[in-house]
Amino acid sequence: MLKLKEFYQKNQKWCLIGAAGLIAVFVFGFFFVFQSSHEGQNEWTSASKPIATKEEAKTQEAETTKKEEKQALVFVDVKGAVRDPGVYRIEKDGRVKDAIKRAGGLSPEADPNSVNLAQKLKDEMVVEVVKKGGKSSSVVATSSGSASGQAEATKVNINQATAQDLEQVPGIGKAKAAAIIEYREKEGLFTKIEDLTQISGIGEKTLEKLKAHLEV
Repeated sequence: MLKLKEFYQKNQKWCLIGAAGLIAVFVFGFFFVFQSSHEGQNEWTSASKPIATKEEAKTQEAETTKKEEKQALVFVDVKGAVRDPGVYRIEKDGRVKDAIKRAGGLSPEADPNSVNLAQKLKDEMVVEVVKKGGKSSSVVATSSGSASGQAEATKVNINQATAQDLEQVPGIGKAKAAAIIEYREKEGLFTKIEDLTQISGIGEKTLEKLKAHLEV
């Protein structure tokens, strides 16, 4: 014990430095172990998060796809001179010709000129094909159960109607119908009913009479 005491007294400075070093090593070692354990826990937590996120993303993507698929279809009532009349679900960007094809195609007595085969489909649209020699009927889109929808069904869309459709409108004969079609093909679609006054033979008074029967 005396030798240790003498050694300590002679080398007190170095003993204190050594003791401080040991303490520092101990503290550093404890901190390193704690930090490593904490980082490992964070890595495990971070690694587990993407799994849950991916599952949620897949669920959301599936729901979005279902909504898009549902919104991409329209219901169209095909009737008249077709082989299999009925209500069909058709792609939203489909045309009247697609609806008629789904209904089995035109029947032998059908008048193909009675409808605009290139017209785009709308939800709740009624596509009616008349027989040869019958009264031409325009393709219309109606809102079922709506009085306003029934009123709109009597109107002819000047951007979609055929010459025969236009000829059925009071005040429009073959000459005006042909002029409207010609104007539409050269100048593009009508943006408003008033654009009809750009056509020779259709003035303000005639336009007022036609407004009740036409739409854009």
